[in-house]
Amino acid sequence: MKFFSHKLSFSRGIVGVCQEPDGMAVAHVLLRGDATPQLIACDFLSGGVGEQAALLQGWLKKVGLAAGRAVFSLAVDEYQMLQVAPPEVPDNELRDAVRWQIRDLIDFPLEEAVVDVFQVPRDTRREGARTAYVVVARQNLLRQKVALLKDTKLKLQAIDIPELVLRNIGNFLPNADRGVALLYFGSDSGQIIICRDGKLCLARNINIGAEALRPGAPYWQDMVDSAALEVQRSLDFFESNFSQPAIGSLTLAPLGFDSAELIVNLGNALGIAVQPLEIAELFDCQILPDRPEQCLLAIGAALRTEMVSS
Repeated sequence: MKFFSHKLSFSRGIVGVCQEPDGMAVAHVLLRGDATPQLIACDFLSGGVGEQAALLQGWLKKVGLAAGRAVFSLAVDEYQMLQVAPPEVPDNELRDAVRWQIRDLIDFPLEEAVVDVFQVPRDTRREGARTAYVVVARQNLLRQKVALLKDTKLKLQAIDIPELVLRNIGNFLPNADRGVALLYFGSDSGQIIICRDGKLCLARNINIGAEALRPGAPYWQDMVDSAALEVQRSLDFFESNFSQPAIGSLTLAPLGFDSAELIVNLGNALGIAVQPLEIAELFDCQILPDRPEQCLLAIGAALRTEMVSS
């Protein structure tokens, strides 16, 4: 079983799915070549894990999707992502080679793990070791994702991770070919990703969640300053290690509350423009999600087009 799949056919669009303990985010996106992607349907289906298969079937019937293709995004606590220096082996041997590198870095037996790998783009003007991201999840967890679709006519094409589905969204931001930074916060943690020309260059976890950044939260300014520091370190690393022009702006993903004060404070701390991610500006929307912060990973999953790893 692999995370990443072959090139997808998206003539009828892709359904993105992301499970959480209290519900499931679903999104149906149609890619149309160079035209703006169409967000056909999007929702967060509230309910426990045991209810979610039935909720998904009901939603598919409601939106008129008798069949189609699906891509899962794992939730942030369902996998590990490790950065390694990959061995110099042919690309088709890389996945097996890195399995042995990470066997002492995971807290469960290697034989119970599904491992995949994708390499960070190299600056051809600089010498040095290659770097790669290794994604590790439990086999049983991935089987549960497959089983969720068993009673639907959706065909699972790939199981993805938040870093890469956020990359998919970043690809549609202005100046994506030159490099963009996207800041995303879940309930308990955040991620800063930097992508350039369709490739994920850097991903970094931030140990601050959305609730800590809500105006009026305890130690709010300290939390904002800490988040800004992690973003600045990431921007500096990208600029120095990829020999690229500085990233000129930061896009903040939806948070579920008014982020105006946070945006001002982040902008002042970083000295760059910070703007909110507006779903309606990236997509031709037949419907706008009521809670875009809950649906963003599903939307990004539905933007998947082809595999990234070897």
